[in-house]
Amino acid sequence: MMNIFALILAIAVVFSGLSWTYRLWALTRITVEKNQAESSLIQQGKTQRLPSWLDTPASLFPLLVIVLLIRAFGWEPFRIPSGSMMPTLLTGDWVLADKYSYGLRNPFNQRTLLATGHPKRGDIAIFTFPQDETQLFIKRVIGLPGDKVIFNPAAQQLTIFPFCQDHQSCAPALAIHYGALKAGEFVETAGMHPGFYARPIGEEKPDEQRLLMGTETLAGVTHRILQKPELTVSASAFFHQPGQQPGEWVVPADSYFMMGDNRNNSYDSRYWGFVPERNLVGKAVAIGFSMEKQEGQWPTGLRPGRIGRIH
Repeated sequence: MMNIFALILAIAVVFSGLSWTYRLWALTRITVEKNQAESSLIQQGKTQRLPSWLDTPASLFPLLVIVLLIRAFGWEPFRIPSGSMMPTLLTGDWVLADKYSYGLRNPFNQRTLLATGHPKRGDIAIFTFPQDETQLFIKRVIGLPGDKVIFNPAAQQLTIFPFCQDHQSCAPALAIHYGALKAGEFVETAGMHPGFYARPIGEEKPDEQRLLMGTETLAGVTHRILQKPELTVSASAFFHQPGQQPGEWVVPADSYFMMGDNRNNSYDSRYWGFVPERNLVGKAVAIGFSMEKQEGQWPTGLRPGRIGRIH
């Protein structure tokens, strides 16, 4: 699915480029006529001058080209719209995506132009949602092509067997370490539209539930995760892959298994399946800006202390 902003930017580049080319042609013509006759220069200077609605786009052409190239092949900002990646990323964070890490791609259809690398376990990846490619999702890379991923909903823990090419024989399970769950800094409000707030322990409101925070170390990458206390999701609610037991998946070739760090509040691969490589947009590497915000609400402040690399 073509990215609408990329299309608008491309149209602006084409229009400004045509304006810039016409201005260059007009100035060249005036210079030639100046060499022929000084009097002709004055007359032609009046007729060849661009109107402002063309001259302004022509002046913006170099800047628009730079923006297009940086956005297509370098870095692009993305807004975090929900709390599915808490506590790593909060609603209202603006993250910078490094597009070079996963290959240079056509900005309109995401086709790979130059392969430069692939996602690694533990990366935070931005991708177009496979079921609706007009939407952008951000999740953590859990399973690579050929991995067998098992999620135990009772223990809320992962088991990963790499290189299960025939869906049966696999390499030994990866070492995944979980730190003890403790009462964390965030609470979740009840209701149809939950919100997440930082509250000192013991200061929860009646309609708020304290979330548990722990750590997960996957392939040498340690990150924090959130869980709701005493909440168990049935594996029957997960996406069922033919030939596998509920809660078990073998990642197809050129695809990835993604999960959010807010494990009980994340709509991820457990529920809808795998992310094809062609859907990858970039790797989130830093927080460039952050606003105090709840999902579906207006910002209420700034969080400058969150600016920096993602940990």
